[in-house]
Amino acid sequence: MGMTLWIHTLEDRNYSKDSDDHSLMHSFLEKLDVLCESAGVHKLSDFLDFTDLEYNYSGEDSADDEDDEESDIDPETGLGYGIDDMCWFGASDGLATLTTLHDHINAGVLEDLTEEARDGLLEELADCISILQGPASRGGKFHLTVVE
Repeated sequence: MGMTLWIHTLEDRNYSKDSDDHSLMHSFLEKLDVLCESAGVHKLSDFLDFTDLEYNYSGEDSADDEDDEESDIDPETGLGYGIDDMCWFGASDGLATLTTLHDHINAGVLEDLTEEARDGLLEELADCISILQGPASRGGKFHLTVVE
């Protein structure tokens, strides 16, 4: 399985963890960061959260006793780690970056993309933009969690 990005939002203590895979955003991360730098917005990689990846590679989720495993589940997230263990960023900053990337890619700035990759990348960016619009207007937070 390859690496992908999932977008999660946080408003007050309300954590949304449903997300589509954004594998193209991960695959083109370096090119997207260069585009962000030239456009004068935060790099996409500035919004990455590695908590899930670190947790899964740490072995903390491999408890032998089922009761211990259940007691280690965070009630707010349903995961083996909590909201405060994750890295969070301003949704409005993320929205500005994602919108800039979408606009530039739509204008054909990344010329070496195949039409299929370009369309897929635009779709992933549009998905993230639609998810962030509400939280950004309400002062919410978000991150792009790196998942394998």
